[in-house]
Amino acid sequence: MKRDIRLKIARLSIPAIFFSLTPVLALSQEFQNNAELADGESQYQLFCAECHEGALLEAPQRAAFALYTPKRIVDVLEFGSMATSGMALTRQQKRNVAYYLSGERYDEARTQAISFSCESSLDSSSFLSQPVVWNGWGSESGNSRHQANEIILNKNNVDQLELKWAFAFPDATRARSQPVVTVEVTFIGSQEGTIYALDNVTGCPWWTFSADAEVRGAIYVDTDDQGVPETLLFGDFSGSAYAVNAQTGELNWKKEVHEHAQATLTGSVIAHGDTVIVPVSSLEVLLAARVKYPCCSFRGALVALSIRSGEELWRTYTTDEPRPTIISTAGIQQFGPSGAPIWSSPTIDAGRNLVYVGTGENYSSPANGYSDAVLAMDISTGEIIWAAQLTKDDAWNGACSRGTPNCPEEDGPDYDIGASPVLTRDENGRELIVVGQKSGMVYALDPANSGKLVWEQRVGSGGTMGGIHYGMSSSGEKLFVGVSDLPTNNPYNVGPAHPGIHALNLSTGEVLWRNDLPDKCEESQFLCWQGISAAVSSTPDLVFAGGLDGILRAFDADDGNILWETNTRQSFGIRNGIEARGGSIESDGPVIVNGQVFITSGYEKWAEAPGNVLLVYSLRGE
Repeated sequence: MKRDIRLKIARLSIPAIFFSLTPVLALSQEFQNNAELADGESQYQLFCAECHEGALLEAPQRAAFALYTPKRIVDVLEFGSMATSGMALTRQQKRNVAYYLSGERYDEARTQAISFSCESSLDSSSFLSQPVVWNGWGSESGNSRHQANEIILNKNNVDQLELKWAFAFPDATRARSQPVVTVEVTFIGSQEGTIYALDNVTGCPWWTFSADAEVRGAIYVDTDDQGVPETLLFGDFSGSAYAVNAQTGELNWKKEVHEHAQATLTGSVIAHGDTVIVPVSSLEVLLAARVKYPCCSFRGALVALSIRSGEELWRTYTTDEPRPTIISTAGIQQFGPSGAPIWSSPTIDAGRNLVYVGTGENYSSPANGYSDAVLAMDISTGEIIWAAQLTKDDAWNGACSRGTPNCPEEDGPDYDIGASPVLTRDENGRELIVVGQKSGMVYALDPANSGKLVWEQRVGSGGTMGGIHYGMSSSGEKLFVGVSDLPTNNPYNVGPAHPGIHALNLSTGEVLWRNDLPDKCEESQFLCWQGISAAVSSTPDLVFAGGLDGILRAFDADDGNILWETNTRQSFGIRNGIEARGGSIESDGPVIVNGQVFITSGYEKWAEAPGNVLLVYSLRGE
């Protein structure tokens, strides 16, 4: 009996104690939550708020962080683009910042609900038996972004385009890796570093590969003797180049291509023979805004690797090795020359055995002769054969926009050549290299005469966020140019802004037509602008361009009239287990393949609208 009583007492006392402790535990947890949130807010205000609430235009706006996962915020602070800020924070403080910004606790075991349980039309016996239709950045080695053989889409049926399928990238707030398309498969990279091989019929992944960091550029597909995809070549945001088996997604090799800690690969790689050519740019231009940063030590480079082994064949820098120059007003040693990054895909001139690249500005004084220039290098050796500098004495970095000591005495104008040079022939058969610049200028150079200027034409007001950003398209008769001309331009802009699409006579540079686009923006917490920053693409009948306002349009190539448009800045529902959201179209352009148009949408930098989606449009009923 006594034992029974004791058991009853014990059974009663445990829940009694539990219930009495529950309010205490709840209060304790609430106190901890509040403390972590308060610390996260404090650290954010101290180390992050100045940039993300307006001072640094490139930085994502505070509102975009609501779409970040806590893990992604922590990763960025630990080894991503904000690692220098994160150095001042403990591991717990980084997690507190993530908690404050995302509203969720950091959980290393957390995974997103991603479902790839859709049916693929592919099987192992037929997978990747067809050639590449759009390869690399510009569709072919001259980077013309023109599909001369497109016979399905035309000006009479383009208004029948409708969404065929969409793919949502997990854990992403931007989608800027341009798709590469065969008849069967679309290859594309993503912000979280995953490479996807997607079934062109259903959008279902056939295989995936995980790189170390974001894959920003387009993949280049190296093929066998029959034109069948064999090797995928690409770079990641942490400065590594990769070769992956196109059939299986297995890694062949990985190679770090630059010694600088802030080196990154933003431009798409390109290949010729057994050589893959890798352009190298840098995030140091942003780090220079820090008062105590010793600016600057990065120098742009072009690196050639063996496709077979990844062995380095040659490298060519765009500046001499930086040396100590002056002491800044903050008492910090400065270095120069530096910078002249290569932001975009190289262009191959097989007939002359040359590769052409466009460079950006110098980061520090003194400015050199290879910044804001087109460089022609020997494909076999990397030797610079000639240089055509379009803007002299351009030295600029992030300190100039914030008024901090590392701004060089030149203070701009920051006229990068961010768009790939286009090697093309005009209607008379004359070869030209045409180049667009952030200055708002287009230049035609003579490849047969060491890049001598043939003609020049202004199409926009230019500036730090003006002019031509990511790419033009040449049909052989016309040159189609997208112009951004954001209203946040600096004092270096010239004349009126012309955000929209422009057609130039390829032989003379004469403006044939221009379409200054209307403002269709609705009120939003994110920037909306009708300008065209992303690359444009064309067919014999049509010009396709995606805008910073998220609108994808098809223009009549003859007169510039809008024949079709669709707003991608919206939700496309749940796709592969997560919400597919479109936003601003900022960098990579439309890919046109056999009556279909592929476009990515979403870009959270420069205060623009985030998104995470690849969209594929085809003719109604197809």
